[in-house]
Amino acid sequence: AKSLERYLTWLGFTTRVFNVGDHRRETVGVQVKADFFDPRNTEAVASRSRIAREVLLEMMEWLVDDADGRVGIYDATNSTKSRRLSIRTQLEAVNVRVLFYESICTDESLIERNILENKLRSPDYRHVSQDDAVKDFKRRIANYASAYETLDAVEDVSFIKNINASRQMVLNAISGYLPSKIASFLLNSNIHTRTLYLSRHGESEWNITGQLGGDPPLTRRGQLYAIRLAEYISAEFADGRTDMPQIWTSQLLRTRQTVANIPS
Repeated sequence: AKSLERYLTWLGFTTRVFNVGDHRRETVGVQVKADFFDPRNTEAVASRSRIAREVLLEMMEWLVDDADGRVGIYDATNSTKSRRLSIRTQLEAVNVRVLFYESICTDESLIERNILENKLRSPDYRHVSQDDAVKDFKRRIANYASAYETLDAVEDVSFIKNINASRQMVLNAISGYLPSKIASFLLNSNIHTRTLYLSRHGESEWNITGQLGGDPPLTRRGQLYAIRLAEYISAEFADGRTDMPQIWTSQLLRTRQTVANIPS
């Protein structure tokens, strides 16, 4: 949700995430157990419904407050058809266009990695051991799954369905500039951790003279930097367990000379 918010803001849309989980933590506290998400727990169901409704109303007020148009991201587990119908009915009543996004993961290795890399950093598990946190979150998933109803065309609503981290995407009734841009962004999103190496170009001849711009070559010192940079990158990937990184530079001579010694 946060990544999409940043992307839409970059495109020029006033965008805001409304996170039901954050409001739930403010309302009932952190470190609630998986039982709180059990659909058979009537007291917890009533509490979660009230919290979700409060956040939805907050988003609706924010959306209709600006005649120029805003994008609200309702970050919640809207996993039943009745919940989605209620959301859609309320939003369309105030002329808000609705687009649902569903993320489905059946790959156990992806689920395990997501829990370890993301969910364990949640405030819900701040003072919980890793083993206990993993067990509790898996029970939470099981509780969600017991009442889960996937999106389908019968609901007659625009939606994007992402299966196993973009291995498969299903689009339904997607049209117009903004929904198309959202679909493209989600299709190209990557949840895996990766390392980026950033480097300036080596010293150029115009660095010596204090000139700006142009397309000068590297000085001797700049060439030595390019050699050292290649040695560093080669050492970083010497174990052979990962491929050499993909290299991106501008078309300027000094940048191309800086990476010229890095093996591809």
